[in-house]
Amino acid sequence: MATQRVILFLFTLTIITKTVFSQHCSTTGCAGNLCCSRYGYCGTTPAYCGTGCRSGPCSSTPVSPTPDGGTGGLNADPRDTIANVVTQSFFDGIMSKVGNGCPAKGFYTRQAFIDAAQSFPAYQGAVSKREIAAMLAQFSHESGSFCYKEEIARGRYCQASTVYPCQPGKDYYGRGPIQITWNYNYGAAGKFLGLPLLTDPDMVARSPEVAFKCAMWFWNQNVRPVLDQGFGATTRKINGGECNGRRPAAVQSRVDHYLEFCRTFGITPGTSLSC
Repeated sequence: MATQRVILFLFTLTIITKTVFSQHCSTTGCAGNLCCSRYGYCGTTPAYCGTGCRSGPCSSTPVSPTPDGGTGGLNADPRDTIANVVTQSFFDGIMSKVGNGCPAKGFYTRQAFIDAAQSFPAYQGAVSKREIAAMLAQFSHESGSFCYKEEIARGRYCQASTVYPCQPGKDYYGRGPIQITWNYNYGAAGKFLGLPLLTDPDMVARSPEVAFKCAMWFWNQNVRPVLDQGFGATTRKINGGECNGRRPAAVQSRVDHYLEFCRTFGITPGTSLSC
């Protein structure tokens, strides 16, 4: 029995130690007398408290967190809020390429984007520049570089559903920067956002904030979970029919947008760009 108690104690101690020392401190800091290492983890050894130590009883001069480079926000610079990353000049640069003949000319605004983003917990603090670059790249491609707020080839897009039944006279073709389509997507997005999108899908094309909220709903529900697999995985989630050589020009268009935004943000794009 004594031996079993010792084993149980050591096992428990190991779990506690692992939990404390694997704590990520890039934004929360470390508890007690632990150091926050250059890589954002808590500990007491020279690897944590030595060169590159961010906070705590560092044996070297503490340094500021480095920009995330797209690691999903875990090492994001606290200064990289959505408003600081997507500046007015950056957003204006994107919109300056929208032609005068575009139906959505002047529709998409930076304030609508910021307000929509900040309605999601994931973008209320520090953000990953790589994620924002990927998000805006996909939005750009889907909307024809923000030229459109509604799909050109419109259809009914109604699938039989007892949960989100199609409403009489309503069509659920693509709208917004990610071209949300089908009644079940409008219904689910509306339920999540607290908006009557199933009965009034045109709301997505009337309000730029709603348009961005719907796009970000889809992004957070379906795309964000695969960010760590590379940009190509986000394309597969949005339109897998383009992948595996079926529509290489469309895939390359998405990649080109992404690379452009990564260059603007001064970050590396990562690997696995194509799908």
